[in-house]
Amino acid sequence: MVQHDEPIVPVVGDDTPGLRDGLGRVVADRRRLTISIVVGLLLAAGVVLIIGKASGFAKLTDRLREAHASWLTLALLAQAASIAGFVAAFRGMVALGGRIRLGAGVTTHVVLASLGATRLLAAAGAGGLVVNYWALRRLGIAARESVVRVLVLNTVLYAVFGLAGAVPAVVLLVSSSAPAGLTIPWIAVVTFCVVAAAWVTNPKRAERLAQDPGPRAHGSRLGTMLRRGFASAVAAVITTRAVFRAPRRHAGLLGGAVTYWVGDIACLWLGLRAFDVEVGVATVVLGYATGYVANLLPLPTGGVGGVDAAMTFALNALGIPLQDALAGVIAYRFIGFWLPTIPAVVALVRLPRLGRELARIGG
Repeated sequence: MVQHDEPIVPVVGDDTPGLRDGLGRVVADRRRLTISIVVGLLLAAGVVLIIGKASGFAKLTDRLREAHASWLTLALLAQAASIAGFVAAFRGMVALGGRIRLGAGVTTHVVLASLGATRLLAAAGAGGLVVNYWALRRLGIAARESVVRVLVLNTVLYAVFGLAGAVPAVVLLVSSSAPAGLTIPWIAVVTFCVVAAAWVTNPKRAERLAQDPGPRAHGSRLGTMLRRGFASAVAAVITTRAVFRAPRRHAGLLGGAVTYWVGDIACLWLGLRAFDVEVGVATVVLGYATGYVANLLPLPTGGVGGVDAAMTFALNALGIPLQDALAGVIAYRFIGFWLPTIPAVVALVRLPRLGRELARIGG
């Protein structure tokens, strides 16, 4: 793989005071961080009020009072397992090159900072990608390779996510237990992605498509950026295919990705069980996946409001009463989103210290 040391995406910054890019300004601006959190709380409250009005406030408040603490405690443990899965997946991604091994503590700091950036920036998760890229660059990994590895991590994660959505969609479509509008799109989109991945990774064209044109390629600057981005994406898909073909060798990356999604989905299921909502595995997985898609949109503060509404209505479309679905989603989002946001913001504002530690490890 040809490598170039010119950055393709913005770098978070140096370890000197005052990080120098857009994300760095967010990190340094405590007022902006506070405003982002307040906006997120207002959006979440607005969604609860709107859907609560549709389902009946009296019914919703009664349901919320009926929550079982034991199920909520289990949901908290499931969310902790989910974050631990992401940590394992990130460590597995860093280890792809074979030279660097990160400790659990440093990796957890990177992951939490990535979550913080994702939740405070309206960029469809791009804030987290930038933090991950920055961490790899501080470890001394070349820019092109850093971009590819960040894309590998996300490709593995969303390949598992796609399967998590498609499998229950097939099950529920065959059993006529879900609307075709929720099942067929999953089957069609995931099938298309698999076919496209197989096409670009075909040995006849993979090496050519993944070849980096370099910073001095002919054409406009935008055209060069697009070609380099496409080449990096193809290289990431090729690496991802190799990862799935050798699951034992990449157990940390694959196992971590599976644990991340299983823990988060379990958190939603346990949130519903806290209100005595009985729901099948296929139903909760499809409802979760359909609602989670809103996370991929450039919504403020990590999709707050959009995810809450989409997940609630998806579960309702799958047969769960509206007030029950909303109560379960409120519990899930409080445990899975708001509680981890506290350490995530702390980790984000401590990026300069993390940068020095990563630079020391990278040597």
